[in-house]
Amino acid sequence: MNPPIAPNVDDSQLIFATGECSLGQVLIAGTSDGNSKTRVSYLALGDDRESLLIDLATAHSNRKRVETKSVFQAELAAAIEFIEQPAEPLRLPVNLFGTDFQKQVWTELAQTEPGETVTYRELADRIGSPGSSRAVGAACGQNQIALAIPCHRAVRSDGKDSGFRWGLDRKRELLRREKKVSGGSVEPANNQLHLAGFETTPAESLSVARTTRTQP
Repeated sequence: MNPPIAPNVDDSQLIFATGECSLGQVLIAGTSDGNSKTRVSYLALGDDRESLLIDLATAHSNRKRVETKSVFQAELAAAIEFIEQPAEPLRLPVNLFGTDFQKQVWTELAQTEPGETVTYRELADRIGSPGSSRAVGAACGQNQIALAIPCHRAVRSDGKDSGFRWGLDRKRELLRREKKVSGGSVEPANNQLHLAGFETTPAESLSVARTTRTQP
């Protein structure tokens, strides 16, 4: 099941929250109706909080950004839990901003499961646009909602590394963890992976906030 996707909402205020995981910092942002309904429009990973805030300001320069200690805490905890133990897809209510083609690509990506990869060519075929693998790759690169729209699962058909806006090391480690929990054959953990002082600590040794999410 893919995440619930709302139509675009022209909201002048973007609420955000940040947290920490074994792959660095996490920032989640979106809109809220002031009650229980939230929509995630931005989810990013990075080396440090300040860089993530700069990236958010660049991506949403026309919107007021307000940090919260209450809204998006459940969604943030769910994203961190997924990073550490990606046994199930991360399903968040999302709000997509992009072209119709980009939304097609992102929606199809949301159908993939942990442990699965899909080539840009396969994605192009799935959305009924064969021959558009280059445009599909560009759409993956424009995705602003990491993990819930799992562009890290999109790969080149020749097996070579493809880009990931939040870092190739993170992409490789996310795929490795997903394959591990799904029972697939995995490469050993990269002990040389260092992201701003963070290491690929085994998920079972981490203390992760586990908050029950209430679906809107």
